Amino acid sequence: MIKTVIFDMGGVILRTMDPTPRERMAQRFGCTRAELEEFVFYSPTSVQSEIGHLDDMEHWRVVLEHFHQTDITPLEAYYKFFSGDVINEELLEYARSLKKDCKIGLLSNAWVNARERLGKLFEFIDVFDVAVFSSEMGVRKPQKEIFDLMLAKMQAQPNEAIFIDDFNINIRGAEEAELKSILFKNNQDTIREVNAFLVSV
Repeated sequence: MIKTVIFDMGGVILRTMDPTPRERMAQRFGCTRAELEEFVFYSPTSVQSEIGHLDDMEHWRVVLEHFHQTDITPLEAYYKFFSGDVINEELLEYARSLKKDCKIGLLSNAWVNARERLGKLFEFIDVFDVAVFSSEMGVRKPQKEIFDLMLAKMQAQPNEAIFIDDFNINIRGAEEAELKSILFKNNQDTIREVNAFLVSV
């Protein structure tokens, strides 16, 4: 029996549908959008903030320093960077529909203060029965420990949980923790695959 369906946040529930703000920021910073995103999401200070060891604005200060930007504050840069993001309403509504049969969870690698800052921009976190951010747990995907913590909060065993993420490395981590997993590509395929799991057990 499936007791819980766990969704990743960035790239799944919250998606960058308008690339223009990041492209404009990259042009201003003298780099490509890919180079900007690589540093924002994968630099050492990003990882440190994702496990709760560094304030998110300190990470953004390092981002601005790296790209030699002095006329914009870390907070301004943060909001500009994410201004093209929107809630995946179709998938969120599907997640809501699952609550009649099971619990739904949100599991994200997210910087310190993510819950507060995202709560000011979007209304989706409270839809989930449990929302876990890596910075609050001190561990991040794809490490097994964060899946174990999530399952404990959801009161479910690994074989009772489905995990959805858009990165293969996180899917492999979930599979190593023995969760059922789905690589997110689009809403239609994801909904079909979740439904298939639900009727097969």
